[in-house]
Amino acid sequence: MIETGDFTADLLARKVRRDGRDVRITPTEWHLLEILITRPGRPISQRRLLIGLWGLAYADKTDHLRVHRARLRRKLEADPTHPRYLITEPGMGYRFEG
Repeated sequence: MIETGDFTADLLARKVRRDGRDVRITPTEWHLLEILITRPGRPISQRRLLIGLWGLAYADKTDHLRVHRARLRRKLEADPTHPRYLITEPGMGYRFEG
């Protein structure tokens, strides 16, 4: 179980709750979140995330990753324009801060 000030993620049940309610996230959003939250504080490159989510054929399709990251931020962050948990590391990738 990962708990933040705004949401909780239950890794075993594959559920996310925010404000006492279940948050509906897609399987791809879940996989992205799972990759990030199981490596807190460590930046993960866009390429590594893309390959992990969709395979080698998508290694350069950064727009796919941006779309799913933005959706997760809208669903989980109190202020998606100033994220607290799903952080962009310019030139490095993304990281989760719990």
